[in-house]
Amino acid sequence: MIRLILIISFVVFVLFSSSIYSGDDRFNIEPSVINSNIASHSEVSRIIKLTQVDNMFLPAEITVLKGETIKFVIKNLGNRKHEMLVGSMAKLKKYAKKRRMFPEMNQSEPDLIQLEPGEQKELILQFTNAGTVHFACPLPGHFKKMRGKIFVEKK
Repeated sequence: MIRLILIISFVVFVLFSSSIYSGDDRFNIEPSVINSNIASHSEVSRIIKLTQVDNMFLPAEITVLKGETIKFVIKNLGNRKHEMLVGSMAKLKKYAKKRRMFPEMNQSEPDLIQLEPGEQKELILQFTNAGTVHFACPLPGHFKKMRGKIFVEKK
């Protein structure tokens, strides 16, 4: 019995230590990963198309390189209004909480896109540091499922 407990303890230790110390830089979140103050379209490195459908983003995971300036072309193919907010998970949760309290709030954030069904808009972001950036639809009832990640990798 003691042997079984030791084996289980060892397996649990190995599983937790390998995920914590994996050395994967994609999960080192830095506070200033994005810059939304892009002056012109001439700085764009590439274009990434995102589709919003009711309850999901397609694709939900994107990989970019540190220093890249990306033009996101976001299209709402869902039947309801959607938004896309980009930033840290803490920022997204805070904004989603605000949206639950004030659902009709129409606040402009530099990293927020609001889209009616069938509408398409663009958002240009420069990724200045390696790390993970999150995006989500912060509208009430949407936030838990409509999320995605942008992995900013070192060159």
